[in-house]
Amino acid sequence: MLFIFLFIPIIVLQGSGIIHGEVIDGTNQLPLHEANIIIVDSEIGTTTDENGKFTLENFEDGYYSIRVSYIGYETKILNDIWVRPNANDFQSIILYPSVIELNNVTVRENYFEKSGLSTYSSIGFKNDQIRRAPGAGSEITRVLNSLPSVASVGENRQDIMVRGGGPGENGFLIDNIYIPNISHFNQPDGRSNGPVGLINTDLVQNIEFFSNGFSSEYGNKLSSFGDISYKEGNNNSLEGNVGAGLGGAGGVIEGPLSSYITFLSSFRTSYLDLISDAINAGGLPSYNDFQGKINVKPNQYHNFTILMINGNSLYDRNKQDAYANNEDSYGKITNHQKTLGINHRYVWNKNAYSKNSISLSSQKSMIKFYNIRTDSVLNKIRDRYVTSHFRNVNYVKFSNSVNTISGFEIHTRDLNYDFLLNDIFLDESVLFNNLSTFFNLNLKSKNRLSSSIGLRLEKSDFDKTINISPRVNIDLELPFKIGSVIINAGKYFQNPPEKYLGLVTQKNLKSVYAEQKSFLYEKLLNGNTKFSISVYEKKYGNAPEIYSDYTTDASPAFLMDKNLTFVNVISTGKAQASGVEFLFEKKRVQNLYGLVGGSLFNSTYVDYNGIERDRDSNYNYIFNIVGGYRPSSKWELSFRWSLYGGKPYTKIDTSNSTTYNTPIYFNENYNEERTPIYHNLFLRYEYRKVFKLYNFITYVELWNAYNRKNIETYTWSTSNNSILETTYFSFIPVGGFEVEF
Repeated sequence: MLFIFLFIPIIVLQGSGIIHGEVIDGTNQLPLHEANIIIVDSEIGTTTDENGKFTLENFEDGYYSIRVSYIGYETKILNDIWVRPNANDFQSIILYPSVIELNNVTVRENYFEKSGLSTYSSIGFKNDQIRRAPGAGSEITRVLNSLPSVASVGENRQDIMVRGGGPGENGFLIDNIYIPNISHFNQPDGRSNGPVGLINTDLVQNIEFFSNGFSSEYGNKLSSFGDISYKEGNNNSLEGNVGAGLGGAGGVIEGPLSSYITFLSSFRTSYLDLISDAINAGGLPSYNDFQGKINVKPNQYHNFTILMINGNSLYDRNKQDAYANNEDSYGKITNHQKTLGINHRYVWNKNAYSKNSISLSSQKSMIKFYNIRTDSVLNKIRDRYVTSHFRNVNYVKFSNSVNTISGFEIHTRDLNYDFLLNDIFLDESVLFNNLSTFFNLNLKSKNRLSSSIGLRLEKSDFDKTINISPRVNIDLELPFKIGSVIINAGKYFQNPPEKYLGLVTQKNLKSVYAEQKSFLYEKLLNGNTKFSISVYEKKYGNAPEIYSDYTTDASPAFLMDKNLTFVNVISTGKAQASGVEFLFEKKRVQNLYGLVGGSLFNSTYVDYNGIERDRDSNYNYIFNIVGGYRPSSKWELSFRWSLYGGKPYTKIDTSNSTTYNTPIYFNENYNEERTPIYHNLFLRYEYRKVFKLYNFITYVELWNAYNRKNIETYTWSTSNNSILETTYFSFIPVGGFEVEF
């Protein structure tokens, strides 16, 4: 694809940078007229017009920071804004009223922000941060893996585990529209089995990620929530980009359809099958997806968003390749998934607004695998899941110190199962509903004390009672500028793995719950550097587990980590996690930026025999260093180094496995072994060039730069009668480019 540049005129353009955007009131979404926008460390500035819009233009391309202020509102500084022609990086800036009188008070520059509607601690990532994160491949989940609270199931997979939780305990919204999953190669139990995410991060404006507890407006997940905002299309002219990167190529196009309607769309397709051996994908994976967003904004009171996401993925392992790798099975997995959603943001008046969304999602999974020796069917799946979701959220400001968030959700799942797994057959349709309502009271006082008190009520068809989820978050700024503390406690409910709702004959499963409490201290070391440390504890209840008198040789796995196929399951399982995390984060103001974070934790469960065991994600420690150096707007060097403790696994009984020619594990010592520690270095070099008709961005990354052999787990090969090591990818150079026009 690089040959296309031979036909593009190479004309350099200088001095044509533009920053444009809007400033709105976060409590009512109305524009702020005559807000001040200043380029930091310069005298260049402007004010917003009556629609809250602004434009700064005619200065050299590069990276800039802007300061946004308005009388009676908290000042905000946005850093690392890449200014160049041929690109629409519209800055949507939200300001919140200040509850503190600022007369004779000097405002200290602060590049970190908190939502003015809630005191809950979150970490945000902007589009450009996601794009250039080393080792991330522009994937959201791999960006999140740099946080101390997040562990990865593997660099060649999309799953994340937050604070000792499982891969299915994390939820996501896009523009207030519910998304059942954000991964290609999605498995029927909700986990991912592939290296590529469904979300095209070129469309993402920012993501706000909550791992230290989350407000009652988010529900039906136990560990974390990600609130994703897609960009709005350019309302002035048609523009787009084309590019290729890790395993895929595609493009984005956006522009106006009328004076108040814009569109944003993208298409991607893969060539993962060409590099599957290098990334240890285990087969020939391929994917494609189309995503589109239409914004209709007839006036400042109404904003309609229409979102469509369509993705297809294929994993194909032929018999010849499986045999060459000493594997015991071969076959094919196909997934087709799509979401269509509409969100309406309506401003009631200067003190209130609401968001209402409705979405319909479907996923069709087809799997068929064969025994490599006999060609008999090992397992087959033809499942279809349909999800409809209605979400109402209302924001009301009573004063600069008091606001509320309230609403309700209706969630319906129609699951059509048709599978044969582990000699268990299920051909049944399962239909159930989740109903919930929530209320959150947010208080801010002049003495630097902020609090959020919330309650969420949830009722599912399979629950006999209403689940009550109280949540509280208190944020206190300590005197003498020594920092602030955040105290958080709450209860969270989530549906059990939905497969069991069809398998369990007693129909007596309950929603799983987790009770979490945490204490966080953070200190702003200067305007662009922050340190935080937190201690947390989570306790799980009502987790699914098999009957203790059902069998004596079944795997004692924690079924929230591995959705093994059993029919005798009951909601009596328990688990717990506790740990301490720290994070140094430095925003880029001069040339350097980065973060250093780590976690010490323990995540365990009690099996059906009453024995406490490690959960699959219990690495015990995580450590990440991410850094970058950008001396100019043209090039940048960055890196990420990650260290994980060994992953728990169960030792294979080689003697009996050889005798019976089938894998047999020492289940009495389940998850008592550990793989060698994992560590990995990612290096990235990025080069950017601005031309008259387009911008050119190219990068080279070295994944596993010192070629360490990192072992994921051990399996048994009956065809080779020996133990196989499953490893993460070895050294691999990754390159890509993007052309903006």
